[in-house]
Amino acid sequence: MKPPAIAPCLGVTDTQATVDFYEKLGFTALPAGNDPDDDLRILLFDGEFALMVYRDAHLREWLPVLGDTPVGAFGMFYLAVDDFDAYVERIRPLVTVTKDVLEHHGDRIFYFTDPDGYVIGVNQKRTR
Repeated sequence: MKPPAIAPCLGVTDTQATVDFYEKLGFTALPAGNDPDDDLRILLFDGEFALMVYRDAHLREWLPVLGDTPVGAFGMFYLAVDDFDAYVERIRPLVTVTKDVLEHHGDRIFYFTDPDGYVIGVNQKRTR
């Protein structure tokens, strides 16, 4: 697996609950290393790296500069899928919809939040 140029690592309140949530949405979770006391997880989507999740207390310990930063970010992440309609239909009952399907500059987008308040926008994967 080739790592991306930028790899998001999200601080979460409960790593296992977050992994369980994303697995329901079609992601696969892998341990990030061999340390059983480390709960950093790599999440794949369609076999490719998507993001990492890490318990907020561990992330704050690792990078003390994040000590006062709340869980959940100002911003959003996008997930490109092969079949927009089928994926949105499958996950709609599993998520909290932030903004229903809308068209923006010719792309359809569907927004939801994860258990920690991160906003994910789903869009059709582009081939160009």
